[in-house]
Amino acid sequence: MQINKRCNLKCTHCTFWHDTDDDKLNYLDRAAKHRLLREFAEMNPLGAVVICGGESMLDLDDYFDLCNQCRVLGLTCLSVVNGTRIRSAAMAERMILEGPHEISVSLNSQNPQLHDETRGVEGAFNKAVTALRLLVDARRRLKESKTKIYVMGLIFDQNYRDLEGFYDFVLNDIGADKLKLNFLQPTFGGAEVDRFFADHHKIDPDALIAIIKKCDEKFKIGCNPAWIDNVKMYFDSLDGADDLSEGWASKTETTKHICNTYERNIMIDHYGVARLCFSTGFRGVPLKADGDLRRFWFETNDVRTEMRSCNKFCGISHSVRRESSTLSPAEYAKPSRTGATARHELKYLQTTNMTDKCT
Repeated sequence: MQINKRCNLKCTHCTFWHDTDDDKLNYLDRAAKHRLLREFAEMNPLGAVVICGGESMLDLDDYFDLCNQCRVLGLTCLSVVNGTRIRSAAMAERMILEGPHEISVSLNSQNPQLHDETRGVEGAFNKAVTALRLLVDARRRLKESKTKIYVMGLIFDQNYRDLEGFYDFVLNDIGADKLKLNFLQPTFGGAEVDRFFADHHKIDPDALIAIIKKCDEKFKIGCNPAWIDNVKMYFDSLDGADDLSEGWASKTETTKHICNTYERNIMIDHYGVARLCFSTGFRGVPLKADGDLRRFWFETNDVRTEMRSCNKFCGISHSVRRESSTLSPAEYAKPSRTGATARHELKYLQTTNMTDKCT
């Protein structure tokens, strides 16, 4: 559910920060959001709600209201933020006690200069890392182990070869539960000339896979082999493409269909229009009254049929991909893994696998 458009960073791989909320009076009001959440909970009591922006924490009243409604209804709440509004121990404690069940903070590298460069604002690294440390510390003090604290990392040509150091920083220095890899796609929000995508997509697929496998073994991540295959296929698909500066308008596609958003996601924009993915290229339906959400889900099979042949770049995204990045505990903790090692790996996966299975 999207709650705002604007952002306080200037990321080079995103254009959302060019937007404003000048038309906020036309957004879904609070009562309408609550109605949709109630209907969703009736449809799927075990469902998850992802709060989307802009930088969603720029509107704290709306942000915590949505979190509260999810908690009241028994829904899992998830959110990715840039960390700039989590500046104090008090705000970190509020996030743990009243905020999302899963908090992801965007961080592009353990290298402050590279993170700041891609986020377009000096000091962005320090703010993101400070937020993460405050959250980890607040969770420890409050003994609130159910809240998950993740890092969302954009992987591109300038940071993929140092992925091992990135994992070490996130898991061992910061103490977050997981580093979620979100691979380079065309610029979020769209760009007439997509320089970032064109200039930073050149990743050696074989080298990347070797690095991921090394990290998997070293940090006991439990990577899903099918997901690893899809990552390689994705960058193989980009290799040699000559129209990537066109971004989302590029004719290049992935060679395999790896998305299943239409089987498990409903995206609701600021105005209450529902879609089965973030793209406006597929039919959306306004949600105006009780029952509209249920009707949308069961009366959009024409859209699903169309989407099954879509091989756009966004299929690799953590929010829409068919394959989870990690195996489930049952899949990973095989009988051959015994003793302390098996217990450690199972415990780790239980704390790191929520997003891939819930959204």
